[in-house]
Amino acid sequence: MKTLVFSKKDGIGWIRFHRPEVRNAVNLQMIEELEQVITKCEQDDTLHVLIFSGDERAFVSGGDVREFHQLEKKEEIYPIMFRMGQLLERMDQLNCLTIATVEGTAVGGGCEILTSCDLCVASEKAKFGFIQVHLKITTGWGGAGRLTRKIGSGRALYLLLTGEIISATKAYELQLVDHLYKQENFRDEVTALAEHLASIPSKVIQTYKQIARLNGATPTFPLEAESCSILWEGKEHRQKVEEFLRRTDR
Repeated sequence: MKTLVFSKKDGIGWIRFHRPEVRNAVNLQMIEELEQVITKCEQDDTLHVLIFSGDERAFVSGGDVREFHQLEKKEEIYPIMFRMGQLLERMDQLNCLTIATVEGTAVGGGCEILTSCDLCVASEKAKFGFIQVHLKITTGWGGAGRLTRKIGSGRALYLLLTGEIISATKAYELQLVDHLYKQENFRDEVTALAEHLASIPSKVIQTYKQIARLNGATPTFPLEAESCSILWEGKEHRQKVEEFLRRTDR
């Protein structure tokens, strides 16, 4: 692959966007390669956590304007917008936990990508911006809908209509970012988080993802009762209870 670097170990997948010469802008080749990787991830029952990253300068700077600007008509650009939107929806629906990890700048389509992940963690020097409005367009990949779901309509409208580039601290306050790490420890902290989450049974991750998608729309106690009961009879639960009882018996 030329635009992505993908690896997997111990239940953790790592996808790194790799077009540093254009701040990891998305082009057609990257879309094709990302589709291939996501297809693998959809079929991999041993994958617990999937990490998306860029580099210290940029997570993703959006679509490759130089490449896509050659397409002037709606009928030319629409299939690409729809294709990428469909791909991000597939990412959003993955059974594994997905985490966007942002060290540098995430703008435009880069913010659309990170909203398709379950969690977003960032370094304190990261910056974010839904800057499409400055080009007199809207989001094209479903990012506005996912942003609204994540942070609420008022906050989402503010970011979408101003196109303001905000700091990591501001993004955290607005709940676009779920956790901040210091830059000097960023990659170690991300690895430690991924390893911890990968140790959690996949059924636990999938249940909590399903509850998060319901977003309070319906009561979840039947789902939780079913999930907990399935896990209750599992080997991992029995072992943990036995360990707890041995400690309390001392």
